[in-house]
Amino acid sequence: CPMKTDNELCFALSLAQKAGKLASGDQGVWDTLKKKGRARYVLIAADASPRTVEKIRHWCDTEKIPYGMALDRIRLGSAIGKAPRAAVVLLDDGFRKMMGL
Repeated sequence: CPMKTDNELCFALSLAQKAGKLASGDQGVWDTLKKKGRARYVLIAADASPRTVEKIRHWCDTEKIPYGMALDRIRLGSAIGKAPRAAVVLLDDGFRKMMGL
């Protein structure tokens, strides 16, 4: 199914956060990516720095983790009740499907 609207994405992200199925923040993202089989999908903010995007894409390509870009850092952070975020990692396929990713 196609990727959801921004509002639907934000709602699904907030549910994933509440369910403990989301990692965010620099440390949280990298710690999760380094654990084999943990990351189900990486959502990168559309306005993340080119360096951050490159690092995450390289890691995802190497580890065969699907990823995409949506929202901006402020919206990504506020959807999960946090400060702006450059990326979040979904830890559950159910939430990934809910988001149409």
